[in-house]
Amino acid sequence: MEVVSSLVGKVVDSLFGVAKKEISLMWNCSKNVKNLKHEVEKLSSMKGRVHQQIELAKSKGEVLLEGVEEWMKKADAKVSDATEFIVEEAETKKTCFNLRLCVNLSTLHHYSKSATKKTSLLRQHEGEGKVFETCVSLPAPAPRFIDLYQRKNLENIDTQKSTLKMIIQAIKDDKIQIVGINGLGGVGKTTLASEVAVKMKNEFADIVFIAVSQTIDTKIIQEKVGVAASKIINGQKVLIILDDVWEELKLEEAGIPYGSEYMNCKILLTSRSRDVCEAMNAQANISVNPLQEKEAWVFFERVVGKSEWDDTLKKVAVKIVKECGGLPLFIQAIGKALKNKEIRSWEAALGRLQDPTDEDSPFKLKGIMQLKLSYDYLESEVAKSCFLLCSMFPEDGTIGLRRLTHYGLALGIFNNLDSNIQDAKDRVQVAVDSLKSSFLLLPGKEDEEVEEQEKFKMHDLVRDMAMLITSKGNDKFWVQSGKGLIEWQPKKYLESYKKISLMGNKICMEKLKVLDMSDNQISSLPRSLKQLTELVTLDLSGNKSLVEISILGELTCLEILKLRRTGITDIPKEVAQLTNLRLLDVFFCDDLSYVTPGVISKLIWLEELYIRMKKGNCSFLAELRELKSLKNLQLTVPELDYIPEDFNYETLTEFHIKDVYYWYQKHHCKRILHISKTSFPFTKPIMKLIQLSEMLKLWEIKDLDNILPDLYLEGFEELKYIELIGCDNVSSLVNELGQRKTKGKIFSQVEEIKLEFLNRLELLWDRPYQYISFCNLMSIRITHCPSLLELFPVSVAQRLVNLRKLFISKCESLVVVVSVGDEQASGSKSELIDTVFSLTHIWLDKLPKLESFYSGKSAINYPSLKFIGVCDCPSMKRWSYGDNHMPKLDIDHQGFNDYIAVQNETSDEWKLDDSKGEFSE
Repeated sequence: MEVVSSLVGKVVDSLFGVAKKEISLMWNCSKNVKNLKHEVEKLSSMKGRVHQQIELAKSKGEVLLEGVEEWMKKADAKVSDATEFIVEEAETKKTCFNLRLCVNLSTLHHYSKSATKKTSLLRQHEGEGKVFETCVSLPAPAPRFIDLYQRKNLENIDTQKSTLKMIIQAIKDDKIQIVGINGLGGVGKTTLASEVAVKMKNEFADIVFIAVSQTIDTKIIQEKVGVAASKIINGQKVLIILDDVWEELKLEEAGIPYGSEYMNCKILLTSRSRDVCEAMNAQANISVNPLQEKEAWVFFERVVGKSEWDDTLKKVAVKIVKECGGLPLFIQAIGKALKNKEIRSWEAALGRLQDPTDEDSPFKLKGIMQLKLSYDYLESEVAKSCFLLCSMFPEDGTIGLRRLTHYGLALGIFNNLDSNIQDAKDRVQVAVDSLKSSFLLLPGKEDEEVEEQEKFKMHDLVRDMAMLITSKGNDKFWVQSGKGLIEWQPKKYLESYKKISLMGNKICMEKLKVLDMSDNQISSLPRSLKQLTELVTLDLSGNKSLVEISILGELTCLEILKLRRTGITDIPKEVAQLTNLRLLDVFFCDDLSYVTPGVISKLIWLEELYIRMKKGNCSFLAELRELKSLKNLQLTVPELDYIPEDFNYETLTEFHIKDVYYWYQKHHCKRILHISKTSFPFTKPIMKLIQLSEMLKLWEIKDLDNILPDLYLEGFEELKYIELIGCDNVSSLVNELGQRKTKGKIFSQVEEIKLEFLNRLELLWDRPYQYISFCNLMSIRITHCPSLLELFPVSVAQRLVNLRKLFISKCESLVVVVSVGDEQASGSKSELIDTVFSLTHIWLDKLPKLESFYSGKSAINYPSLKFIGVCDCPSMKRWSYGDNHMPKLDIDHQGFNDYIAVQNETSDEWKLDDSKGEFSE
């Protein structure tokens, strides 16, 4: 009974609690509905505030947070539902009151319970929306440059179109990761990089454009590439453009993934320096050139928005565009400044553009200051000085390395006052290389008659920039070169100028150190010249009417005297007074035939001597023994017998000695010996020079049988170029060495061999082969050698790993180029092993007995062969008797096992294209 009593008690209590709760709902119905109204007001107010935030974010173009719009929709629905409920409850109460009916208990219970539930849901939604009261959006991402960049119209601007194509091809190349674009400031590098980005935007998951500029901030770069770097690591394809790079940027420090593991990352960098692109391991380095004259005009018309011109205005406009030097940045600046202006504004602009020192023209000053950044960034003071000296040359004029060195020496631009000419030249070479890398200097045209080791020139606007710099400060220049002056009556106050250039005119001063009066049509030297007591460098080159020079003996401070291409007939005794001379140049003086005895021996400080004589007594050569400082000897004389034995030839860093009055195309060798029409054996000095030569040219030498062993002393360690012409007794290049000992392989440095008109030549080298090595040989040219039977055996050919070009013509007895050799006689199987030749070009011409290129049966691979020319070889039926693989040969006949039937037709495919210089020297 107690248990039953307990259970009954608990049930009663539970029922009582439920009843109490239900009664409370009915009793508090009005209160609960009132609470619901309050929550509706709160949620509506919150919804209004969030709506304001959303509208503000949308006006800023920001991205709304995920969920905020869904919250607003639900808030609208909940407020609407609750509001309808409240209205319904009020209407029910009102109806009952008007009818004087009592609201039944179940109705009260329903409304009270519903109000309580809805209130709870509203409060929950308010809680969820609190985060949106203060933040409904993310800041709008900055628009990418490719979204804002306006494409350029490159139609009819082929210079940039072709460059753009090259850049895109390089980026698409799977083997290339880093592509460099380099060029002069304002030439359009950034534009081309932008064009690449827009053109290829669909090929990359992301493209990042970063302006690096002169001061590298790796932290900023890391921030900009952060997202892109993550994409790269995850395998997505990304293009990173690093614009305006001035010095090497360490990619790993900048947070850019690169290397073989991340070939999905392509890097495009622009720089004013080729060296920077190379330092950053750009596998493709593409230079951007200024626009051609017609292209510049097309671009200018588009900038000013004109296609129809008044004749007078067009003449001015054409000159203005020419002054812009093909630089798009400059053309655009000037075009915008003159757009819609009257003709007088155009004429005024032209006048200012033609004055390089005018700073009142804002558009010109802006362009020049852009270029000046490259000058300011040069670290070397020697490079800066050399650059400014280049501005003294005429506009569009050619500047030579030697000439620039001589100016620099005279003006003391080298810190070490004891620098010899060769050291100075080396420093100038480094400076010029740096300037060319930065496009402050451009390669110059090489004349057929070479007077300089290297020539270069200045872009017109770069020269204007240099002249603007030199017109200021304490070291001012005054340049009137190439102005066509016939007399000089300076109106400027010249005492403030330290360097004056009058070269290229038809017209002197105390304290002058450099006087360049080259190419001025001077026929005699004024007596006033001797007043230039401090003159260090005097250049009278090119004055072909100038004969009498004895007055020069008064200029005892002279260190550099250049009389090249003058009309002098002798070197007078007065020149012996110039005991400070370091350089004497009397090259290309066609009438020079006499050197006064005792003059050369007095010039004991000479470092460089240039003499070229067609005829006359050469006894002065014996005086060379007194020139202990001589480093460079350029000598052309009728005979070399007077060259002294006791001269220390090993001190010469550069020489070009020959006994034939003949000039030929420039070659890269610095030590050249050219001997002709003499008998062997040679004198000891000649043999010593042969040993030191990089280039050896022997013409019509009697009694010479071969180079080895006849000319062999201690080895040809320096020899790079061999030329034998008309030496009738030569039967082979190399004959039996016998018991001679060698320090190493002979001919290991030789790069080119040229053999012509050698009537007895039967083979290039005889056995044993182990003493010789032509591992660096790149080119062989053989013509008019009627006794030649074969070129070399396959065992030797296999060792010619660098041989690229082979030219054979008019060798009537030649049967095969590459023979089987010892392998066939010994029965060796090595001949059957695959052979690889590195040849790129082969030309066979007028070889009536030639039967095949190779007489063996082994397979031959020619992986690099691009051109074969066969002409007038009627006996040739097969290329070889084995398989031949020539993957790069662009002709229909790839196999060559059944030799070409069309070879006598000499179609264009088979002809040597001389215009391309495929076999030029």
